[in-house]
Amino acid sequence: MQRSAGNAAVTAVIQRMEGAAGKRKRSTSPEDQEAPKQARAATSSEEEYSSSSEEAETSSEEEREEPFSAQVMLQIANEQRRMTGLLEQMDERGAPDHIKRAAEDKLEILTLLRNLAPMRSVDTVHEAIRLLGMRPDSTAKTRYLAKLEEQLDYLAEEFPNAGPPTAETLRAMWPELVPAFGGAGGQVGEDGCEDRAHAICLAIARRSPAIAAHHLSKQWALPDGGLLHADHQWNHHVAASVTTANGVLVIDPVFSRSEPIELSRWAAMVQVDLDTNVHQVAWGFLGRPGADNLPDVNSAVEYVP
Repeated sequence: MQRSAGNAAVTAVIQRMEGAAGKRKRSTSPEDQEAPKQARAATSSEEEYSSSSEEAETSSEEEREEPFSAQVMLQIANEQRRMTGLLEQMDERGAPDHIKRAAEDKLEILTLLRNLAPMRSVDTVHEAIRLLGMRPDSTAKTRYLAKLEEQLDYLAEEFPNAGPPTAETLRAMWPELVPAFGGAGGQVGEDGCEDRAHAICLAIARRSPAIAAHHLSKQWALPDGGLLHADHQWNHHVAASVTTANGVLVIDPVFSRSEPIELSRWAAMVQVDLDTNVHQVAWGFLGRPGADNLPDVNSAVEYVP
């Protein structure tokens, strides 16, 4: 009963504020932009996948709609902008703290989901479910947890898991991955490992949605303290990887621009202990994993090509 009354109060305040004219924008508000940078990136990425995977999908008169399609992601971006505007008005009018907290919580949920677009990785969706499950109960939480479960069903049906690919399959797609290595030739200091690894993951997802959905990950090398690698002096290092029938193979043009590298050999190249300093993480997260070596909300960073 108390929760229902609280939700009703939040809705009433939001409705009053939506009807008011004139807004003062926060310095971080994207409302005066043509479109939010994350929204453009998320929408363009999802549209790219929608078109690139048409050949891989069986055409039919009634094709199942993706729960987190490009259109849905655009709606999420628009709702995010709306919530940002409402929070500005709440600041101006001195809205009660519990009302602002409810709006902020919804905005954080929308931001998390938008920054994980496109939702083409089973592990990424599972991690999003875990992160949303830790949030306070709300209508937005319930709604998007249900949509994430629907996304899992969509991935299973549209891109069924046929088992791990062979190493030969990964090598065969190599020429299509090379453009994602970066114009700087994959050299440290000239383009970041996070963006490079993500670009490679996106290239694999375009080439083989099923592999991306079930067998693609990122390998994060994290130090116990200090820096990684005697020469490079990294705070951390990350690279895309595919779990194949021949084992985990890493795609890291810093160390090899001609072929994938076995995980144990890659760890030795990075100069870390494989068992204690290397962590496999869902590829949809651009940023470094949290203190427990699992993705957290800060790991869900926007990717802008």
